Amino acid sequence: MAQFQETSAAGLSVLLFLLGLLLLVSPLTTWWMSVGAPWYTAWVLWALLIGLTAALARRFSHHDA
Repeated sequence: MAQFQETSAAGLSVLLFLLGLLLLVSPLTTWWMSVGAPWYTAWVLWALLIGLTAALARRFSHHDA
């Protein structure tokens, strides 16, 4: 089993991308849309992904300088 020595921006970006795929593109989307979720559920999920991306960019922005 691999142990992570340091959390990298690239690794977290990939995890965030996969989370977005899971929530918004997978067959799971059909399921959570059919359980009677409000119409704005997809918008909230997009907003959460955008917020997480912004937080990730802010956290690792010092690496660009």
